[in-house]
Amino acid sequence: MVNAARKNLMSRRNHKERAQPLHRRKLGLLEKHKDYVHRARDYKSKKDRIKTLREKAAFRNKDEFYWGMVKGKTKDGVAIADRGNEALSIDVVKLLKTQDIGYIKVQIAQDEKKILRLRAELEVSAPVAGPSSEWTAASELAEVEKLAEMGVVIRPEQAKRKGKGKAPAQGHVVFADGREEYLGWLAPPETKKKRKGKAPVAVVEEDEDDEEDRTEEARVSRSQHSLELCILTQQEHRMELLGNLSALLGRVRLLRQAEARLETTKGLMGKGGARKVRQAGFVEDENAPEDRNGDRKKFVGKQWKWKLERRK
Repeated sequence: MVNAARKNLMSRRNHKERAQPLHRRKLGLLEKHKDYVHRARDYKSKKDRIKTLREKAAFRNKDEFYWGMVKGKTKDGVAIADRGNEALSIDVVKLLKTQDIGYIKVQIAQDEKKILRLRAELEVSAPVAGPSSEWTAASELAEVEKLAEMGVVIRPEQAKRKGKGKAPAQGHVVFADGREEYLGWLAPPETKKKRKGKAPVAVVEEDEDDEEDRTEEARVSRSQHSLELCILTQQEHRMELLGNLSALLGRVRLLRQAEARLETTKGLMGKGGARKVRQAGFVEDENAPEDRNGDRKKFVGKQWKWKLERRK
């Protein structure tokens, strides 16, 4: 035992596997004995399977018949069997279609409420147009609705930021040492560029009237700058509301199309003869936008007509 433990504690040489010679590198890795065993077993199993198939083909009965062959099908030599799935009855499918239509109607009602709220907010927050201006909030909403009917969705330039936090303020924070430096930073950017480009000027004593005029100019410039920032923020908020309104209008349009298709499918599944009046395709429409060929056309779906029946 002592000798065996001492033998295990002694350092041994690590026997490495022999590599492929350089002049035979193109043949890949050098095959070891375990690799040969796997390859030989695979080769022999394939050989035995081919032998068994040949024996079955040689001794098969040409008059062999099973009743399963009557309904059985094969595709590329593979048998296709029935999974046992039962087709739903027409009444069950009609019930499911009715539930789908009800869900779509609920979604349309919710989206229409959101659209009404957005329209009211846009009308309230609309900027006041001048007497000579043809632009009004109503005309803007009408333009958005017209684009939504054509399938065009307005997307504002600034994308929404993911997460619950607020968007970071643009620019950088500057810590001023005093009130004068703070007032200097509040001045419009044109004044700053002019200040940076000028050479240092010697300080000259001025009268109190000149100082008051300079203070008044700085106050006016600050008020103008804050007014411009307020207008810019209002415009960005309004563009975001218009984008949301456009997306909701497009969503309602698609939902109404889905509702019409489900109603048609449900009607075709019911009683009564129906015939196709019009195939799906493009028809002329004066309200549609012009295409590259100058034609005004829009795509319409299939149109069906049901036979008149007297119902109790």
